[in-house]
Amino acid sequence: MSALSKLQRAKTTADVASILGFKAKSLSYIIYGQPDSLKYKEFNIPKKSGGVRHIASPQGGLRLLQRRLANILQDCIDEINASSINNQDKSFNQISHGFKRKLSIVTNAKKHRNRKYVFNIDLSNFFGSINFGRVRGFFIKDKRFKLDPKVATIIAQIACFNQSLPQGSPCSPVISNLIGHILDIHLVRLASRAGCIYTRYADDLTFSTNKSSFPQNIRPVGK
Repeated sequence: MSALSKLQRAKTTADVASILGFKAKSLSYIIYGQPDSLKYKEFNIPKKSGGVRHIASPQGGLRLLQRRLANILQDCIDEINASSINNQDKSFNQISHGFKRKLSIVTNAKKHRNRKYVFNIDLSNFFGSINFGRVRGFFIKDKRFKLDPKVATIIAQIACFNQSLPQGSPCSPVISNLIGHILDIHLVRLASRAGCIYTRYADDLTFSTNKSSFPQNIRPVGK
């Protein structure tokens, strides 16, 4: 049975634990029993652009749990992409290059090679803007997943810290890519109408064009 089918058939904590290679009691203890002080190590690192980036690094069993969840979700994405019969859908799968199998910062950069103008902008607090309810709601409502509400809740509880996706978790990138897919669809269509190419690497959005000047409807005022 595929990873996606297993998640879609899951109904209980025990079902989710089995999929992730944990005992139900161990999973429940990690989610509900451990204090946050034991789950995460928090610290700040300087950003190249100035300021600091807050990191919440999962510890021990939680880190293993999140890594396994990330792998399962990547397997689901591979299955969804392989079964897609719509060429447009397949092309959309190449928009986001961050933290994906066979894609990287290099494949992202290649999309904009030899372009006359390249415009890059960062999304502020990308992971932190994706809250618990949004994660839970995505896995319930998204037509590719449609998970049982209890299972979606468990996934959100594994993935979130302080009610949002933390910077430092192994599963924040894959979940943010899934939720950010609708943003990518809108932006790639906007870029296409303006004669641009658009890609995203995590929270970095890149637009490029060979037009004589960069389109004003893409570039923010003052840039």
